[in-house]
Amino acid sequence: MKKNDINTYFPNKNIWKKISITDNAVKQILFLINSNSDSKGIRLGIKKSGCAGFRYTMKLITDADLNQKKNIKEIIFFYQNILIYISSEEMPFIEGIKIDFIKNNINKIFKFHNAKVESFCGCGESFSINTN
Repeated sequence: MKKNDINTYFPNKNIWKKISITDNAVKQILFLINSNSDSKGIRLGIKKSGCAGFRYTMKLITDADLNQKKNIKEIIFFYQNILIYISSEEMPFIEGIKIDFIKNNINKIFKFHNAKVESFCGCGESFSINTN
C-alpha cells in the first residue's frame, strides 16, 4: 500500500480484486453520486445490528463527512469511477464482498454477498461473519 497521509492509504490495484460491484450496482451508485452535487463517493462499512450481529452499510459521502472522520484510518480507492472509502478496521468484514443492485417490480435494493458470512438472522437483515 502507498501511504498518502497519516489516515489514508491508497492500495495497489491487485488488492481490490477481492471486492466486486456488479454493473447494475455501479450504474445505480454513479446515478446516486451524480444526483447529489455534494457527493464525492461512497463509504462501505458494517454496523452492529439485529440478532445475528452485523449488517453492511453504504453511504454517500461529502466533504463534510470526510472532515468528521479525520481520526479514522481509511483505505481509499477507485472502482470503475467510484471513489470508495473503507475503515481499515472494517476491512476484514468487507473483503470478499460482492455488491449487487436488484430491481424486483417496485422494490429496488442493494444486496451484499460475502462467502465469509456464517449465518443470517431469520429475517435476513443481519449476519455473523468469519474474519479468519
